[in-house]
Amino acid sequence: MPFLVKAELNTVSTIEIIDLITNSDDEIVKNIIEECIDVMITYLGSYYNMDEVFSQEGNDRNKTLLKYLKALVIYEIPKRRGKRVPKDEADDYNEAMNWLEKIAAGEMKANLPPKKEIGDDGKEKEVGFYKLKSNKTYRNHW
Repeated sequence: MPFLVKAELNTVSTIEIIDLITNSDDEIVKNIIEECIDVMITYLGSYYNMDEVFSQEGNDRNKTLLKYLKALVIYEIPKRRGKRVPKDEADDYNEAMNWLEKIAAGEMKANLPPKKEIGDDGKEKEVGFYKLKSNKTYRNHW
């Protein structure tokens, strides 16, 4: 079973409106969901085991991830027809993207299973969660 199905979008929009925008074509909604999952994998895949995350079903799924995935999907659906996206949906989309960007930059951690790799000793270990930064450089004028 997929991580998210069209019927579950009823918490962020009415199914009738989604059907109206997509001409009741469930394949369109499925493709948009898959595209948005791919966006999330791109942002989160460096630190987290995305195969394990998106194989979860029902109540085992991460609620925060599900919320932000729905925000991405419901933002993309009206864009398909070239319509203006409502402000509240755009705000939810921006919040979701901000969350993804912070995690990708190492500024925040998500409650997701960590990605593991085989170390030099042959044992499995978690991928380190860190960010690379430097102090601001100043030009000295003497």
